Formats: sequence, structure tokens, C-alpha cells
Amino acid sequence: MLRRSAGEACLRFGIIGPGEHASEHLLPALAQLDGVRLTAVAARSHDRARAAADRWGATRYSGEWRDLLDPDAVDALIVAATPELHAEVMEVALRLGVSVFVEKPPAPTTSSLERLIAHERTAPAGTVAFVGFNFPYGASYVTLRDALTPHGEIRSFDVRLVSSKPLEAEHGESLERTLLLGLGSHAIDMAVREMGAPASVDVSRTRIDERRLIMRIWLGYPDGRLASVQIGNHSNRLEYRCELTTADAVTGVLDQHNVLTLAEAGKSPRRASIAAKETVRYEWPSRRGGYARTGYLPELDSFRRSVAEGLPSSSSLTASLTSYKIIDRVQEL
Repeated sequence: MLRRSAGEACLRFGIIGPGEHASEHLLPALAQLDGVRLTAVAARSHDRARAAADRWGATRYSGEWRDLLDPDAVDALIVAATPELHAEVMEVALRLGVSVFVEKPPAPTTSSLERLIAHERTAPAGTVAFVGFNFPYGASYVTLRDALTPHGEIRSFDVRLVSSKPLEAEHGESLERTLLLGLGSHAIDMAVREMGAPASVDVSRTRIDERRLIMRIWLGYPDGRLASVQIGNHSNRLEYRCELTTADAVTGVLDQHNVLTLAEAGKSPRRASIAAKETVRYEWPSRRGGYARTGYLPELDSFRRSVAEGLPSSSSLTASLTSYKIIDRVQEL
């Protein structure tokens, strides 16, 4: 339910959990977004909340997240904490009709996500639940998809997402599930958005050492389409690469949000935009449009538009359920 004060030109946002991720990505992107302003902050302590409020120009702060559900304080919330707190905040907020942008993963388990989905479906009209998966919203990824659209459906989707963490199990989960809910949920969500729910799931694992793991997940479809996901915590930095091949044998590759390469196996009967044995390559300057290129700005803008204009969420809790079921299946195998 939109709770905008009379005469208020901007949506008032509050944030719960102004930690490293929010401070490096979400809050800087929010500061670039038209039509919103940050008015309230909640953290684990009053001191942390006050420091974040001072840094980002909010007028209210608290060590108790429930204080941000005050309709006089915010029109919408951003939550960037733990999966357990994500689920707790979402449940209360949806019952009260407060729209929430929640970082992935939105819940620790499939059953807890299903409970949230029930609240999403019965929330007061106009209440928006949005799960923060930035990769599909990245300007470079959108450019890749637009370039491939004239060349038929996507027959193969491959994404590689590796990092230097997590190296320890978190939130009472195993290291494998911690990896799956973190990096895995990102990569699997991308595949599901593009390809839909798979008919089959398979997985291979290899241990690098006691704390480092690589997993390859295959998603199969009855019509022969295929998606593969590689995740791991063995890199010294975050590495992201996706490769898509269409029915016209046009392949697009995106590396690190920055470099897009297109190649065509032969002359397409529909539209020949690339000469045989040639590639088209585009590199985004590293300092240009960073939060748009990586998706943080567009995903927040999509959430803002849904709240302000009464539009459906483009990244709902319900849409995350397939990814959670795939993660559960991977752990069974």
C-alpha cells in the first residue's frame, strides 16, 4: 500500500541492513535514482544506524527494524541482511501492506519461501515484493538479449559465477547450501528466467580443498534445450560469464558485465547481421554507467515503478520458487 505524504514528491525509502553490500551497491544506486529519497535506516545497533543515516542523508535511524514499518517514516523498504531476517521482515511487511525490495536469497528454505508467497498473494492491494537479482537487469546483459532476439529462441544457456567466498558455512547451513543460496541462486535464477522450469536436474561436484568447492549443474528441457550453471568459491575475485546460443546458431558471450561478443556460425536465413567467421565485440568503459551496467540501478528502478505506478513486480517471491526447488534437488543428488 503506497503511503506517500500529501505533497511528497518522492517515494520515501528505508533500509534495513546498511552493511557492506548495501553500502557498495544498493545505496549508491539508490542515490542515482530519480523519484526516491532515503529517509530511514535500521541496523543491528543505534550507532551503526546513525552512522549510515549520516552518510546517506536519512533523517531517521534505529537499532530495531520494526521501527521502519511506521507509515509516517517510509513508503517502501530495502532489506539487505540474512535470509532469516529477510523472511521475518517480509512476513511482517507484507501483512501490513509495506512494499519491500529484499536482497537474494529472500528466505533460508523452500518451505519458508512458500509461506512468504502465501503472504505475497494475500497482501493488501498495491503491496510489492521484489527479490534483488541484479544480473538480469544489467544494461550489458539486456543489450546481449536484444542483440540475440532476432535470431530465434535460446537453445543453450551457460553461466559461470565464481568468487572467493563463502569459505565458511553460514546461517546454520552447510557450506554447499551456503554457496547455492549465494552464488547459485543468482546463476540459477538467470537460467530459469531465460529457459523456464527444467524437466531434469543433474550436478557434478569437485572439492579443491576443505573449504573450496566447484559445482556444475545441468538443466534439461523436453525440447532439447539445455542450460548449465557453474559456481565455485575457488577464485580470488568475483567472475561472471554467460554464453547464449540461438536457434540460428548465433552465440553471444558476456564477460564481467563489460565485454560483449557476438558470433554467427553461418548466414542466417532470417537476418544476417554478422559475417561468417567474424565476431562483433563491444567493451563498456569501466567507469561508464557502472550501477546501470551491473543491474543495481535498473532493478531498484523497476521496484520503484511497481510501487509508484501499481505495476506487478518483475522479480516476485513466487518467481523465485523454481530456483529454490532446483537447489533442493541439487542437494538431493
